Amino acid sequence: MFETIKWSELSRREILKAGTAAAAVGAATPMMSGAAFAGSEEDAIIASAKKAAPNGAEVTGIMWSNYQVAVSGVIKEFGDATGITLPKIQDISTFEIPQRAMAEALSKSPEFDFFHVDTNMIPSLASAGLLEPLDDYMDAANFKINAVGDFGKFLTYKGKTYGITTDGNVHTQFIRKDLYENPDERKAFADKHGKEMAWPETWEDDLELMKHFHRPDEGLWGTASLRDRGSSIAWWYMYLYSAGGFPFTDDMEPNINNDAGEYAVQTYLDLKQVSHPEAAGWGTPQMIPRIINGNAFSCQYWDGIVALAENPTKSKTAGKWSYGPVPGSRFSGKLIKRSVSTPNVGILVNRHSPRKAAMAHMAMYLGTAANSARIVGDPVNTFHDPWHVDHFKAGSLPEKIYTKGGMDSIKKNLEIVTPPIFLTGLLEFETELKRNLSEAYAGDKTAKQVVAQTSDAWTRSIRRIGKRRLKEELATYKSLFPKVDVPS
Repeated sequence: MFETIKWSELSRREILKAGTAAAAVGAATPMMSGAAFAGSEEDAIIASAKKAAPNGAEVTGIMWSNYQVAVSGVIKEFGDATGITLPKIQDISTFEIPQRAMAEALSKSPEFDFFHVDTNMIPSLASAGLLEPLDDYMDAANFKINAVGDFGKFLTYKGKTYGITTDGNVHTQFIRKDLYENPDERKAFADKHGKEMAWPETWEDDLELMKHFHRPDEGLWGTASLRDRGSSIAWWYMYLYSAGGFPFTDDMEPNINNDAGEYAVQTYLDLKQVSHPEAAGWGTPQMIPRIINGNAFSCQYWDGIVALAENPTKSKTAGKWSYGPVPGSRFSGKLIKRSVSTPNVGILVNRHSPRKAAMAHMAMYLGTAANSARIVGDPVNTFHDPWHVDHFKAGSLPEKIYTKGGMDSIKKNLEIVTPPIFLTGLLEFETELKRNLSEAYAGDKTAKQVVAQTSDAWTRSIRRIGKRRLKEELATYKSLFPKVDVPS
């Protein structure tokens, strides 16, 4: 077991602010017991690690404490087999690590061997010279990232691999099946709308259902989708992408001051009518209890909450949920469904570290089929979610954790998953968009003003960063998109 080093008291407060409710699931309990998995995949990585670091090594890095416990058993086994150990980790919230990693890039410091950070930072950090390409290490160990759909591409940039994921974070559709399947509710809906109640194929279908079940006087709100400034952007991406939109043209000009951009903002604003009136200032600590305590009919939410919602000792609504692909849009003339992954965390290796080869092998060891299944299948520490193709094979994960329906829905959403803006300077692009969306939700701006003013701000950012540089990176961003309109 490694020692967790707290970064600061501020980080502790931020962690509590961002993840109090979810952290209850990730309390420090022992890793699932059992001997080390000694399969051919693991053996090849161990053999390659011994060649790359024959004397072993002590590595260190930055990882949020909520992610640490589930990986500790696998890391210890790797250390026992190779002498490559991880005795301490700097504990910083996932939401703060991007800024810290960029500071390390600017200083070219060799202090940290890895950063467990949102992989949407890969373009920024790789361009800044911080990241070590992992392809040569992967070839030497005969290791491949075997992710569902195009999810593995999120770890690549300009044709090189820069990370190993530990978490298949993807938005999934949640619907209260005890309400949805209630005969009286179905009759009332049919009588009012002249059609049978059905699983929502579009965002408009979803809103119609949420309006039907929106009953604040009874302690039931239509949705528990997250609305705070920091995370609301995830929904906007799903709306824009499913409408056939994309943030930039091939010439690297802003591409949201149009009908698709306005549709995305207006669809986002429409949820206000079925949300709790205080939702705009809420985050995970408020939203997760609304899901598991029965105060919401539906939402799109991170898939790890499936395990919490189905935990009978933690959730009042265990067994009462149906899961499926997120809705989509026919705005473009055909039905397109797009989920989103943010944050999609992975282990990125510091190229300035003298221990980078050792660290690369430890990262690969965490990403094998067997070891990643142990990590995402931890029954208590559910911050790491399924992503590997083998996770969805019978017997890979305990069914009671995510349920069969939950696993099927996660796989379907991984098939249509998309990233946030995958470009150098993503923080400033996203910051400006978040600000305008937040002001619109507060009633201070219209959808048309949001897309116009965000486009103006993006134009200034593009001019400052350099269109030529960004156009080179645009190809990678576009390559991350799924090849199917709807999941299988």
